[in-house]
Amino acid sequence: MKYNYERFPLARQLRKLTQKEAAQLAGLSQANLSKAEVGFLELSDESIMKLSEVYDFPLSFFMQNSELSPDGHLYFRRRLSLSVKEINSFVARIRIYKQIVDTIMEMVEIPEFHLQTYSTTMNSPQDIADKVRYELKLYRGPVPNLTTILENNGIIVIRFDFGTDKIDGLTSVTARGRKIMFINSEMPNDRVRFSMAHELGHLIMHMDTSPSDVAIVEDEAHAFASEFLMPEEDIKSSLFKVDFPSLGILKQRWRVSMKSLLVRAHSLGTINDTTYKNMMINYSKRKYNQGEPLPLMLEEPLLFETTIKLLTN
Repeated sequence: MKYNYERFPLARQLRKLTQKEAAQLAGLSQANLSKAEVGFLELSDESIMKLSEVYDFPLSFFMQNSELSPDGHLYFRRRLSLSVKEINSFVARIRIYKQIVDTIMEMVEIPEFHLQTYSTTMNSPQDIADKVRYELKLYRGPVPNLTTILENNGIIVIRFDFGTDKIDGLTSVTARGRKIMFINSEMPNDRVRFSMAHELGHLIMHMDTSPSDVAIVEDEAHAFASEFLMPEEDIKSSLFKVDFPSLGILKQRWRVSMKSLLVRAHSLGTINDTTYKNMMINYSKRKYNQGEPLPLMLEEPLLFETTIKLLTN
């Protein structure tokens, strides 16, 4: 049998195993497993069957020659630090998902991604957000169903269980160039639209060229999302007198969280540092971090799920 050895480290990382741990469980030496994973050694059928059991993958997975996308073009929002094992595990799952997307999307026609990309060396994230809104014909006011807008413009949105609440979203490109956005399925609905706009910022600003500093990349995507969903020209006048009742009204209109509106008011200078600090303390005391009042309805992505149902039927 012919095996694709590139798939063995993928399966191992998904199961959060080190080479040493996997080798011990499979009765192999770490040296031989290391050589096999880079294609320098062919393992016996018995060893491969044992690895298949350890990784809980069918043998057919290791026989596929389908193209796997590289790890590059992965920008994800991390609210807290993650272990290397956790990061490697969900990146491995993402790579497998991207291959699945490439396979099934060959059978159907989907919109092409045609949005212009920009460099932040020439434009600010806020200016870029305004340009993208204009390109999408979102001239004034709140953005309507953002999920539908993204899917209509060739961006595949997938609600994805990352296995952790420390990651809101992740943006990537498949081996065949399809743009794909993974959004944490366990995230509260109030944060979903901002996370999607944040990931859109990565797609627009960071796929071709990106600052080396991850913090700068994340700050730029955050600034893009804020302007894209809450344009300064349209929302600023509503943010001078901020209290929780008014935030609730604005939340329903702009379809973003009260916290996002509060941060936006501070960044636009409509409230001072003291007011902002006091409001955030009060926000926590009200336990809004655990769930805000007036929850927003979820915008369900349809493209990926509908394609699977179509092919199944």
